[in-house]
Amino acid sequence: MKILHIINNLGSGGAEKLIKDTLPILNKKENIEAELLLLTDKNNVFAESLKKQGVKINVIRADNIYSPINVILIRKFIKNNDFDIIHAHLFPTLYWATLAAKTLFNRKFKLIFTEHNTHYRRRDYILFRPIEKLIYKEFDKVISISQKTETNLIDWLGVEKKTKFIIVENGIDIQQFNEAEVYSKKKLCSTCNLDNIFITMVGRFSEQKDQKTLIRALKQLDNNVHLFLVGEGKLLNEHKEYVKNLNLNDRVHFLGFRNDIERILKTSDIVVLSSFWEGFGLAAVEGMAAGKPVIASDVSGLRKVVKGAGLLFEQGNEKELADIINKLIKDDNYYNKIVKKCVKRADNYDLDKMVDSLVTTYKRLLLKK
Repeated sequence: MKILHIINNLGSGGAEKLIKDTLPILNKKENIEAELLLLTDKNNVFAESLKKQGVKINVIRADNIYSPINVILIRKFIKNNDFDIIHAHLFPTLYWATLAAKTLFNRKFKLIFTEHNTHYRRRDYILFRPIEKLIYKEFDKVISISQKTETNLIDWLGVEKKTKFIIVENGIDIQQFNEAEVYSKKKLCSTCNLDNIFITMVGRFSEQKDQKTLIRALKQLDNNVHLFLVGEGKLLNEHKEYVKNLNLNDRVHFLGFRNDIERILKTSDIVVLSSFWEGFGLAAVEGMAAGKPVIASDVSGLRKVVKGAGLLFEQGNEKELADIINKLIKDDNYYNKIVKKCVKRADNYDLDKMVDSLVTTYKRLLLKK
């Protein structure tokens, strides 16, 4: 079985990380050969990791990922290869891969798309709806990473739930996070010591993630509490200025993109996600697997993962978030109780189980030929 995954690039987002984790495992499965097609060779932070694990990466080197010329480039690549499955991810690959496939007559491959989020800006504009109804109609299978992701998609398209829509929840390498080596606290903060409390949030700096609520919560906490923000993004400098204006420069640490997230989480005391929305909340599961109490905003995507194990707060409510953090810091028994529940919850999201679900989906589709 030859499988081609297509995505814009291998930037530092959750969908890109999922591809980085998934493809090497797929290639270890019997009679499966999976490779990757990227629209651009820019900002491919996970590419080296995949290459080292033997995953073939193809790049069409588009000057602009939003240019319709990508339809021709993708079509040419697919036509010159013999794939059984084409599996697309993210916008605008969503459009270009669909149009490329539609213009290939007598195609034998099956076309799949994974929906990675509960909300996109396109859905704020009703003019996109008829276009997207036509686009999604072309897929043989549409995978959503959570129930809320699927519900929002079906509501947006205005279609009935059909067998082509399925849910395959994200997974992570549980062992990688559970057994990660702890850094000394001075490794992450040269001015810190063992008594300092480390809070970490992993996520790109975008409107979606809302690190500002967490930064405001830090302002209400004792001075021995430090915040580590892992990630890059277009709003990074804006957040640095925000921290400066709140006089928190000595307590907020911007770590940028990191390949050692599991060790950073293992060294942390508390993991927080303050997002406006999430498709799934992979970073929450990673925090749980690292054996840390996870606090998340009570929004779709995160609620399903965290509720009943970690702790939820009203999105944007920095006072409630600060109160929850303080309780964890001051009550060791409560802290350990939450950690125990988080570790148990993480076991539900094992990467191998997720890949097995994907393989089952692929095989069932091919049987319909």
